[in-house]
Amino acid sequence: MRSKKGTKDLFWLRQVSSFTASRIILTANNLRIFDHFKGRGMTAAVLSKAIKTDNRATELLLNSLTAIGLIEKKGSFYKNSPVASRHLVKGQPEYQGDILRHYSTLWENWSGLDEVIKTGLPNKKAHDHESFILGMHNLASLKVKRIIGSIDLKGIKSILDIGGGPGTYSMAFAKKKINVTLMDFSETLEISSRLIKKAGLGKMIKLVAGDFMTQNTNNTYDMVFLSQVLHSFSSEGSLSLVRKIYDTLNADGKFVLQEFYLDETKTSPPFGAIFAINMLINTKGGRTYTLAEITSFMKKAGFVNISHKIIDDTVLITGMKKKAAKKSRQPVDSCLLA
Repeated sequence: MRSKKGTKDLFWLRQVSSFTASRIILTANNLRIFDHFKGRGMTAAVLSKAIKTDNRATELLLNSLTAIGLIEKKGSFYKNSPVASRHLVKGQPEYQGDILRHYSTLWENWSGLDEVIKTGLPNKKAHDHESFILGMHNLASLKVKRIIGSIDLKGIKSILDIGGGPGTYSMAFAKKKINVTLMDFSETLEISSRLIKKAGLGKMIKLVAGDFMTQNTNNTYDMVFLSQVLHSFSSEGSLSLVRKIYDTLNADGKFVLQEFYLDETKTSPPFGAIFAINMLINTKGGRTYTLAEITSFMKKAGFVNISHKIIDDTVLITGMKKKAAKKSRQPVDSCLLA
């Protein structure tokens, strides 16, 4: 009889092979299998002909997807499970297919982790920018109402959304009749502009292309929103960014930051610790920061009345700019948003 300890050890060994299920799902998404099953079922033979794949291989793939829970099988017919219908069929409100395509790209970069650990240098070989930005929209769409609902917007008339990517949060702010400026690189704004236009908010959001660190934005906005950007920077770059944000705000302005985070041990939550490796692989100095580190950046920049709220695997941190808190400082180093 296997001991309880042995069973626990076996569980962790099985975790090592969890990449197999990930690869199965990513491949099915890349082949748009879930889209083909929209509102109907079919045999493996019919599907393989439609997507131009090998019949035997397609049947094995569908059986494995059934075992995972994303496909349902009855006799020789297959169809999407409720989860797949809700999240993996393009056009659905909670669609997550774009972020899965981004994960498929990350798969290639993560395969070079051995060398990254040896050298400390990133392995950013593959990149699909559109899947990345649309994937950020997929993820943000699941929680945007909770995030916006957790922010006190009383008295806020103008917001700068730095590195706002697809504009998911910018659109949510604009719907509240707030003047919003979305600042990101031109390659990204080409994508976000399509989403904003589709939402009918093209006249309510100002798009500004460029590097925030080089823009003249002093004393311009009532609130600055920074969502999932800080982890792309080194500690020094993060402090420079937060200081620039402080100067961007009007007197009594508000800074709201959403980030993945770690506790003081830097090992929990697990997602934050693992995400730090993703930043190691894909950036030169980025990582996941502890709540204390982020708070320290804000205090050094001059922010006061700092508070935070944990929402799932992220933290929402708010700080205020006060007239009395503003002090003269040395010019900050320029740093590119990544």
